[in-house]
Amino acid sequence: MDAEWDDKARARAYALWEHEGRAEGGALRHWAQAEEELRAKEQDRTEATGDVEAPPAAEAASTAAETHEAVDVGPEPKGKGARAGHAATKRG
Repeated sequence: MDAEWDDKARARAYALWEHEGRAEGGALRHWAQAEEELRAKEQDRTEATGDVEAPPAAEAASTAAETHEAVDVGPEPKGKGARAGHAATKRG
């Protein structure tokens, strides 16, 4: 995936996280939901314009699975001052 896609997914995942009250532990779920929304938006756009064939659902699911594997959030830290923020906002 390209940097522009990642930036859009990151921004949407962050918005989802904020909307849910910035709770810890939902980074992968937020990232997956953000990607799903972006793919749906792209599919709607391409179907409306007829520009490009949208990727098959199996390919989209594979891409989401690869992204989940690439997002390394590790175990939750314990104690005061433990990891702050959202994993989807971190740049690697």
